[in-house]
Amino acid sequence: MRPAYSQALLGAILLALANSSGASTSPLNITINLPGAGLEAVSPDAIHFSAQSLNSAQLASNTANILQNIPGGYISSAGGVSGLPVLNGLSDNQLLLQVNGFSTPNACANHMNPPLSYLPPAAIGKITVYPTVAPVSVGGDAIGAVVIVKSPPPTFAEPGSHFMSNGSVGGFYQSNGHIYGTHLNATAATRYFSIQYSGAYVHGGNYTAAKAFKPETYGIPGDVVASSLYEAIYQNLNTAYRWKQQVLELGVQYQSIPYQGFPSARMDMTGNHSTRLNLHYQGHFQWGTVELRGYNQVVQHSMNFLVDKSLGAMMGMPMNTQGVNNGLKGKITLPLDPRNRLQLGASYNHEHLNDWWPPASSKMSMMGPNTYMNINNGRRDRYDAFADLKTQWNPRWKSDLGVRLDVVRMNTGPVQGYNAMMYGNPDSPQSLPGKFNQSDRQRQFNNWNFSAIVQYQPGKHSTYTLGLARKSQAPDLYELYPWSSNAMAMNMIGWFNDGNGYIGNLNLKPETANTVSLAANFHGTDPQKWHVQIQPYLTYIHHYMGAVRCPTSLGGACTSANLHAKSGFVYLQFANQNAEIWGINVDSAARLAETRRYGTWKLSAKASYVRGYNLSSHTALYHMMPLNLRLALHQSWGAWRNTIEEQLVAAKNQVDTLRNEPKTFGYGLLNLRAAYQYGHWQASLELANLLNQFYEQPLGGIYLGQRPMTYGVALPGPGRSVNMSLQYQF
Repeated sequence: MRPAYSQALLGAILLALANSSGASTSPLNITINLPGAGLEAVSPDAIHFSAQSLNSAQLASNTANILQNIPGGYISSAGGVSGLPVLNGLSDNQLLLQVNGFSTPNACANHMNPPLSYLPPAAIGKITVYPTVAPVSVGGDAIGAVVIVKSPPPTFAEPGSHFMSNGSVGGFYQSNGHIYGTHLNATAATRYFSIQYSGAYVHGGNYTAAKAFKPETYGIPGDVVASSLYEAIYQNLNTAYRWKQQVLELGVQYQSIPYQGFPSARMDMTGNHSTRLNLHYQGHFQWGTVELRGYNQVVQHSMNFLVDKSLGAMMGMPMNTQGVNNGLKGKITLPLDPRNRLQLGASYNHEHLNDWWPPASSKMSMMGPNTYMNINNGRRDRYDAFADLKTQWNPRWKSDLGVRLDVVRMNTGPVQGYNAMMYGNPDSPQSLPGKFNQSDRQRQFNNWNFSAIVQYQPGKHSTYTLGLARKSQAPDLYELYPWSSNAMAMNMIGWFNDGNGYIGNLNLKPETANTVSLAANFHGTDPQKWHVQIQPYLTYIHHYMGAVRCPTSLGGACTSANLHAKSGFVYLQFANQNAEIWGINVDSAARLAETRRYGTWKLSAKASYVRGYNLSSHTALYHMMPLNLRLALHQSWGAWRNTIEEQLVAAKNQVDTLRNEPKTFGYGLLNLRAAYQYGHWQASLELANLLNQFYEQPLGGIYLGQRPMTYGVALPGPGRSVNMSLQYQF
């Protein structure tokens, strides 16, 4: 253990600042209740986090960061508001990520606009996470964890009152990167009508590492992580009407990101503008409940080089995307008898995508004079139906059994390159675009899914849950249809932060994951006093969406040298393989003392270990988080909530040699947090990475924030930062 780690760990044991986590445990799912959560009933099987326990998360501008409160939950660094979540070895589009009832496909060849980027932390009412096995009723077309994010539900005036109003306004500042933001939430309602508004703004500059990690180039200092600046604006208006036991809601959301740098990608976001319409109905009747939803989202997205990447570049490279996502969902819940509840549901989702790259200059033969068509009129239609039966057999046993069918149909139109000389004649059957245009591009996948969750509670102090699931996921448009083997074109495809180039594969089959999870939960008569949850899991994935070095038959960058490269950037093709992922998560807490003079003290520990292995290529899977542990000492003392936390991460030695994934060394980070509430005011202070420890992010990928974009430098994490927030509730 390095001296800095020893000092940090000693400080974590000796210092006495903490914050009561207020957590109860559940092997089935995890529910994080944020401020403003409504009266919607929460399953007793959930883990509840108090608002105070998420003070550090509220300082963040990136909603995905909140998932790091969960054992096995991490972030693959991308843009400032576009972190890609990783849970138990699976990430990004392998996870089911829903925001206010529906998922948003990635309308970007680099996945710069993931679903969780469309809602800021200040606008969240509740997050529910199913880490391993989830009921089929929560959704399909994903093989990993389920993350459900919801805004606060509509509120109405109480009986006897004709009008009510409330809200909050606040802001935050982070010294590293000079990141600041504001938010406003307001509600006005009668007994039957409610209107809610939420708006947020965030702006950040480039953050700095704890020390110089590369030479100063083009005036960018060695400790500055270039291309990490960003700005984002969110506007959300929700209206609701209630009559009897029925509620009808209409939500309109607008997001505008003028720019967002990506320090581990070759491109930056130069604009992302999204409009979401969401119509939601809930009705409660004597015979059961009905829930209906209709939605539409339009995304206009553009990429190019921001200022840091443009230094040293000969010219820009504009890339534009338009994505449309709309659909209908319906669910009926029928209480068959006091012990059995049946849920039936069906949905339809339509995704339409155009991805085109205008010529950079008509005088440049390499990127002109034509418009490059990456995906032309891409379509992905999904039809779903499920049945889910929940049974309470007796006070000790209960189960959740379900089956689901997802039918996915995909197609796309003809393509072309910038010019025939570099990319091939799209009308020639001998060229890559010609072969693609003359091929049968229509695909249909019929995917069956099932889940079985059985819970046994032998007494007041323990609960055991066994989960089994078969989950299937069809390829997405960016895995099937990118067609060019030109080196520059391939470098523009990929959302793995590895700097490598990718080409699609029309022969891909759906991924099928078979998962078994066993959770053991032990706790005192009062779970707040102590609890320990241990959850091992194993997933075998048939037709895992991996990659191989692209075959030389494709030409272009797919050379013999590329096949055997042991270092540097390489060129890959998506391919089905077999893989397995296994690991264990531990979540525990114990109340150490409860005094009048010094408040309540609690110690918590969260640990996770995951390993992934590619059974086809005999290599480690990409982006596997090394062994890690979070130790925290909490104090709840009157109006104060204080925490000292030590995060320990082992060295990352198991890497994907196919992608030339870099290894990273182990590290320890010490964080101090304090929150104070006085009346309607709440203030928070965080000293993040207090000892200014330099570290490389195990899931951060390669540093590509400036030119020259060279292989071998892992993306560093931020150095010391003083983070502050202030909020007023009215």
